[in-house]
Amino acid sequence: MDIGIECPHCRQLDLVQSVPALHADGVSTSSETNVYSGVGVASTGLLPVYGIATVERTNTTALARSLAREPARRPVGRLTTLGLLLLLPALFAVVIGVASVATSDNPETTNLGILAGAALLVGGIAAPGLLVLGVAAFRGRRNGRISRGRRTAHAVWHAAFYCHRCGVAFWPMSPAPAIPGRQAFAPQHFRWLVWNAGGYANI
Repeated sequence: MDIGIECPHCRQLDLVQSVPALHADGVSTSSETNVYSGVGVASTGLLPVYGIATVERTNTTALARSLAREPARRPVGRLTTLGLLLLLPALFAVVIGVASVATSDNPETTNLGILAGAALLVGGIAAPGLLVLGVAAFRGRRNGRISRGRRTAHAVWHAAFYCHRCGVAFWPMSPAPAIPGRQAFAPQHFRWLVWNAGGYANI
């Protein structure tokens, strides 16, 4: 079966390119050497400080970004570490509170109000860490959704073409049930269809 890949909008073939090839052309990596200068403090006083660093940057064109097959995944590791570090003061407060109740001369006289106040204090100390861990958990679920739908979205994305003359993306034939073939889409609408096929269009 011969499938034509001409643009459904202009019916031309000369400026049609596959979306994966267009995306590969639009992403490049550059490496630069930057010189830094500043002032350092030493035992003898202020000293000029110079340094050189090699910086690697990934550059993506706006067109390649608009035809991305998935949203960028957000890192979780550092955020989780920060959340756990922020919980340490609350843990120390709990240990100190339990130790003070355990070493009390008369533990039966512990007042309910004192326990409630201690719980509020520990909760207030733990709140920033719990908030950061909540954000990390949200990011982890989001990244998991992207990972689970990536294979399906990639199959849909890989079968698409883009017409540079009309500025539209299309599929010569439908690669999935909800994807119409031989219909032109603006890049943003095309991206939504791909992300929807992967199950992460609304994240």
